[in-house]
Amino acid sequence: MSSLLALSDAELIELADLTDAEFDELENQLALRAACLGWTGDPMRQPLETVVAIVRGIISKRID
Repeated sequence: MSSLLALSDAELIELADLTDAEFDELENQLALRAACLGWTGDPMRQPLETVVAIVRGIISKRID
């Protein structure tokens, strides 16, 4: 799983196979971030760097 963390952002988004619970966590974190920033757009359409940072955090929890 640590090999996933070494991938580029685009590769990680393509190859990260999140479980249902992990995907729910991603959605929740993106929604929370959008709410904190006062953003009214679709929370799932945030910049790639933001989404990847959250995905990396979720994946890193698998290792621990």
